[in-house]
Amino acid sequence: MKMELKDKVAVVTGGGSGLGRSLALELAKAGAKVVITDIVEERIEEVVQELKATGAEAGGYKVDGSDYEAVRRFSEGFFEEWGHADILCLNAGVLVGGVIEELKIEDWQWIVGVNFWGAIYMVHLFAPKMIGRKQGKILITASAAGLTPLPGLVPYSTTKFAMVGLSQALRVELAKHNIGVTVLCPGGMNTNIGKDARLRTSDNKIESRRQQLEAKYGFLAKDPAGVARDGLKGLLRDKPIVVSPRWQVWPLWLLVRFSPTIYSAVAKLIWKRASAK
Repeated sequence: MKMELKDKVAVVTGGGSGLGRSLALELAKAGAKVVITDIVEERIEEVVQELKATGAEAGGYKVDGSDYEAVRRFSEGFFEEWGHADILCLNAGVLVGGVIEELKIEDWQWIVGVNFWGAIYMVHLFAPKMIGRKQGKILITASAAGLTPLPGLVPYSTTKFAMVGLSQALRVELAKHNIGVTVLCPGGMNTNIGKDARLRTSDNKIESRRQQLEAKYGFLAKDPAGVARDGLKGLLRDKPIVVSPRWQVWPLWLLVRFSPTIYSAVAKLIWKRASAK
């Protein structure tokens, strides 16, 4: 992987923490030049220093990915400074949790803006440049929730299904331009997504629910670095979909593919029992 990435220019959105940070570090260790974006300035500065400590050329930009004008200004500055992008990691994402009747329209607007429109804006601004150069690779971070529908996380699952669809359609269309597209569908990881999430509950127990969510993700996968390595290996091997860790994602995904009816029945039963607690 190191030789294939040496001196390539990579962009990682949501690179200030979690999986984005791990993707950026793995790219840097492999010899790539890495540019990250994030909405939290302190995280950007910290990760850029980590990247430079590996010996890599690195840069960071504060960007609100849900704001088209902000993304457009970033793209202009990026191309002026870095020339082109060989690798595009569309990783920025947020989470909204809560049953459908408790969600606010602002929750939907926030998650769709960051998770989906943020990726669309980057594709709109960067893909034509890659087409012009007849080369490039795009890694889109979706989720296991983009392969298996999850109650209680309807907005999140909706946006992640959209990301899977985006990646698969782009993969077919961009192949003739020598541009590979891979979607990464991780299971639970120990990242800031639980801490940064918007949770809606009718029982005023948001913080306890947040702690439960963080504990769950921390238990399921303590280190996103392994997921980042899996994603980049899959990208370089031109795999359409990468799931990681496999033991988390494969069982339910296979059930959905084998029989959506059976999956739905099982999910309804589990959700009914969970909701009764």
